[in-house]
Amino acid sequence: MSEIKLYRLSTGEDMVGRSVQGNEGEYNDHATFEYVEKPFVLIPMQGQPGQPMTIGFHPYIPYTKDTVIKIARDKIVATANPDESILSTYQQNTSKIVTKTGPKLIT
Repeated sequence: MSEIKLYRLSTGEDMVGRSVQGNEGEYNDHATFEYVEKPFVLIPMQGQPGQPMTIGFHPYIPYTKDTVIKIARDKIVATANPDESILSTYQQNTSKIVTKTGPKLIT
């Protein structure tokens, strides 16, 4: 089973994506590469004055048709498990099912 992981790259980028496991097909060199499905770069964005900073989710290499990106392991500085807010936002960005986020009033 694949897990959603956070990656800090040697470029300074923070990325979140689903780690692809297994040794079939083109995803078989796990000693040299990490295979990440639907990766997103996390970009801190300043909110309005007095408001907390927010995190923007942007597709990593958005101009490719590939859904799995092969990243050299020597370019990964650290991996970690995402907190609940990052995990939830990632799942919303990659899910084909639209979920209701809260009550909305029609006036």
